[in-house]
Amino acid sequence: MLKKLIILPFDHRSSFSRELLKQKGKPSQKAVKQIKYFKNIIFQAFLKVYNKSENKKDLAILVDEQYGREVIKKAQKLGIKLCLPVEKSGQKEFRFEHGNSFARKILEIDPDFVKVLIRYNPQNKLVNKKQLERLKRLNKFCVRKNYPLILELLVPATMQDLKTAGSKIAYDKRIRPGKTALAIKEIRKVIKVDVWKLEGTTQKNWSKIIKKIDEKSGIIVLGRGEDKEQVIKWLGAAKRFKKIIGFAIGRTIFLRPLKKMLSKEYNKTQTIEKIAKNFEFFIKFW
Repeated sequence: MLKKLIILPFDHRSSFSRELLKQKGKPSQKAVKQIKYFKNIIFQAFLKVYNKSENKKDLAILVDEQYGREVIKKAQKLGIKLCLPVEKSGQKEFRFEHGNSFARKILEIDPDFVKVLIRYNPQNKLVNKKQLERLKRLNKFCVRKNYPLILELLVPATMQDLKTAGSKIAYDKRIRPGKTALAIKEIRKVIKVDVWKLEGTTQKNWSKIIKKIDEKSGIIVLGRGEDKEQVIKWLGAAKRFKKIIGFAIGRTIFLRPLKKMLSKEYNKTQTIEKIAKNFEFFIKFW
């Protein structure tokens, strides 16, 4: 099991268009250029932190090939750990970004980690059956080619969950942690996961979730785009456990500075500085 893994994730695709550029559907050519530019800005901020870090081996980026190919080339040239997403963006059901050519694309880029996002509520039996079949294919390839697998697990509420809980906040507090533990148990029967990328929760809930994780697997905490104060609470609860080896916080770190750059409140240098400062804050906190 890895001892530490700190990831700056900026593999967002549809959410970049939606949250930053307010575009729905396929982005325009102008938007594509902007998204690529944003990803280079985030990478430059990562480099500011990486270059002065004494623990470079613990740091990694998670970036997509669609908009981040230039970043990927730069990162690999510098020996920076690279995590590559393989899921199609913005889908409720896990599908491969490159369909049946997913394996060829992974081999072409040759990342340090393969990352997959899955939305998995144990109640959704028919959808989960199809998703697990795809996960099996991916896992078989990763094991054969020796690519460590990071699985990002989101457990969305069903209509029945929301009805039972009464609200989304109540679902997150009372129902989601138990469903997360059950989802992990079901997924583990099918595939081997090296690192689980999980939503933040309380210390009490982590104790229950960790029991379902394989002893050779680690956990990192995702930020879910929440505000700084909420992410601090999640990390504060998580860092008490040796099993939880780090975090992958993205939008909490870079979204606000990028919005300020778009509104011309920040210039490029200020944006890079702010993103780097945010990333460094969470590293020090951890």
